[in-house]
Amino acid sequence: MTRTSYLAMATSALTMAIAAMGEDLEELKAYGRHLAGECTSCHRPDGAPSAIPSILGKTQDEFTALLTAYRDGRKTNQVMISVAKSLDDEQMAALAAYFGSLPAEGRDSGLK
Repeated sequence: MTRTSYLAMATSALTMAIAAMGEDLEELKAYGRHLAGECTSCHRPDGAPSAIPSILGKTQDEFTALLTAYRDGRKTNQVMISVAKSLDDEQMAALAAYFGSLPAEGRDSGLK
């Protein structure tokens, strides 16, 4: 199986998990907001440039694809590998739903 097809399958599975919870999207976002504290301890919540890339403005698919790539070892940042491996699919979906709902610049995003 190629990397591209594996990534497509993993992203599709997480997207389906988000869709299956569609009626509970606001609850999923709230759960993601709860989990986001670990993310925003390194990634700037205002989206301002720093040595650590912004995670604001990513679509749900982009966000889950990145986390999946770290979890599977296809991306090599050791901190992110550890974080991604600690997340289950529901937590990834929640974070993707939350961060995917925020504007790219982060201002007035509701991040606290």
